[in-house]
Amino acid sequence: MSPAALEAPRLLLGGDALQGAAGVPRDRSLELAARYHEPESLAVSLSKAVVAGADGVLATPTPQLRGALALLKQTVPIYALLPHPAAFRRDAADEGVAGVLRARARGAGFRVRVRHALARITHGWAAARGDLVGLVPLLLELEAPRVRDLRGIVLSARLTDLALAARHRRFFERYGRFVHARFGVVAGLETHNLGHLLRALREWSLHVDLVVGPVNPAGVRMKPTPAELLDELRQTRVPVLAKELRGGGAVPLLAGARYAKEQGVYGMVADLVDLEDLGGELRALRAMQN
Repeated sequence: MSPAALEAPRLLLGGDALQGAAGVPRDRSLELAARYHEPESLAVSLSKAVVAGADGVLATPTPQLRGALALLKQTVPIYALLPHPAAFRRDAADEGVAGVLRARARGAGFRVRVRHALARITHGWAAARGDLVGLVPLLLELEAPRVRDLRGIVLSARLTDLALAARHRRFFERYGRFVHARFGVVAGLETHNLGHLLRALREWSLHVDLVVGPVNPAGVRMKPTPAELLDELRQTRVPVLAKELRGGGAVPLLAGARYAKEQGVYGMVADLVDLEDLGGELRALRAMQN
């Protein structure tokens, strides 16, 4: 792909709420589950988001999402959050990180298993040692979605932060190269430790296509501290997309977005759970990017 095709998006619709993400009030979670139980409802929201100016959707490609996409005539750009956070947490707790591969392979189709087998030729040696450098490519082969418009792969915070805690520079060096070479799409990282990650990338002189992490005026989940995170944000050359703009409900969405924009973020992720007027609020967020 050309460099222009790999440009980071400015505004994404987030799908954390579709997976019962932590921090979502139970009544709101139940409301969203009821609203999007049928794929038709989710398909309408995805279509509205694109019309309102969203560059795509950041979400794990669940059957629910795939069903909604199949109903749409228009293509919706997908930035796939992988691996599936809830399934990864469950399988890793039962069998360890390497056990996640076995769990995914058991449920994979024939073509996916073939791709996985080919990937093992180049990455199996590291995976056998439990090395994330080898494990992650194999996981991505098993979980990468077959959608009409895949624009990016964003590694979920569970694996990003695991590699970050281990100060695994080689992992971050190779992750982006693998995604570009294998899928030809944007290679991103989600993190719950944004300040720590930006500092590590700066110290290692590494660049990734985009990083997604919390930025909000309440300072919720802004690690190591809000002040340190904002200092790294001012220094970084990595495109940062701010998420958790409402700080767990402490501030209105647009106020959180204005704050993030003032701090110099490249773009934003607005989750379904935070959108009351999906079309109107996304249009307002799009206008902030201009």
